[in-house]
Amino acid sequence: MEQRCVYILKWKRYYVGATWCLERRLEEHKRWHTATTKRIGTRTLEKTFECANKTEALLLEKKIKQSGHIERWIVAQ
Repeated sequence: MEQRCVYILKWKRYYVGATWCLERRLEEHKRWHTATTKRIGTRTLEKTFECANKTEALLLEKKIKQSGHIERWIVAQ
């Protein structure tokens, strides 16, 4: 079973994403290989959430994005 995680990045604004390999994904963000972070200049990993599978990770990512209060997710749990 593939382990997934949801992560929150911050620099000028927040970015929420889901991945199966956090190290690889952070390197892509660092090298500006993602369209969204190319615009917002993401730099700091604020929080990660481990998920059991892809479905759970995608649902959590969507829930965080739709909440409108990403800061609350960073300090919660």
